[in-house]
Amino acid sequence: MFKEKLELSKKLQEDIYGRTGKASHVSLESGKKILTIEQLHEIWPELTPAGFNYKDRWGKLVYSKNKKVFGDTITDRPREYYAVANFLDKNISKRKTIYKGCSSYHYKHIVENSIHHYVANGMLIAAAIACGYKMHYNNFCGPNAFFAWSIKDWDPFEYHNNRGHSGPPLDEEWTKEKSERLEKLFGPNAPVRVSKEWEYLHKKGDRKI
Repeated sequence: MFKEKLELSKKLQEDIYGRTGKASHVSLESGKKILTIEQLHEIWPELTPAGFNYKDRWGKLVYSKNKKVFGDTITDRPREYYAVANFLDKNISKRKTIYKGCSSYHYKHIVENSIHHYVANGMLIAAAIACGYKMHYNNFCGPNAFFAWSIKDWDPFEYHNNRGHSGPPLDEEWTKEKSERLEKLFGPNAPVRVSKEWEYLHKKGDRKI
């Protein structure tokens, strides 16, 4: 089932210029066009912000499909989706074989330390699928997935090279207080080294400080 969905995602990606109706694509900084988060959700309804909805030992889905019970869906996080996809597209190249040493849950922490905003496991998975990385997933993986991406490219962003800090989710309501706190934490006079991704988000995007 997942193989067929990946093929469908790829097919829609290739036909992205011919789609009409809602926004037909999301343009990344590189010019690459990917599916919108709404399109991705239509193909992968089992993908939640926490990751894939999987069955426990009793055969019941772990995450409720009731939004009032579970919380937001991936379609509620378009800015996060865009930011993570940009990070992957600019920094992490693809490879043929899937790396199973670390799951998406590990790498979501790496990305959030680089862009200095919270990243949900499911949003990393969504962005990786949209960017075309080959994926491995089955119910034994729980909510997490594994991808065919370059470990060498990830290394500069790993904890031993990048002791960054996470900030609030990008899709939360933006306030003056939040902006001032981010300026104090990551502004020009802050001790934390700020990534180019963070600078872009807050100098050119709609989350300016």
